[in-house]
Amino acid sequence: MHYTDDPLMDDARKEHRLLLEPVGTTRGLFGGEKTLYAAACAAGDWMDSSRYEDHAHMESFDHHMYELQLRLQAETEGAPSGEGDRPDEEA
Repeated sequence: MHYTDDPLMDDARKEHRLLLEPVGTTRGLFGGEKTLYAAACAAGDWMDSSRYEDHAHMESFDHHMYELQLRLQAETEGAPSGEGDRPDEEA
């Protein structure tokens, strides 16, 4: 499931936003000027200072969010359950 569809990621998506900072420009093949960006996560746990166009950073940020999703899922699965939650537990 993509992180944008995962209810577990609702709160995380509010904290983790892609921030782009213009760091320069480059000329395209046909002479058009394109802005280059450095990128970071608003939560402060991911940064890419490479000078890329915005779509390349979006792909990297998507991967960062995927890793965050896996971490949150692992933490949720590994969280201790309440007493009596397991049917195989004797009273």
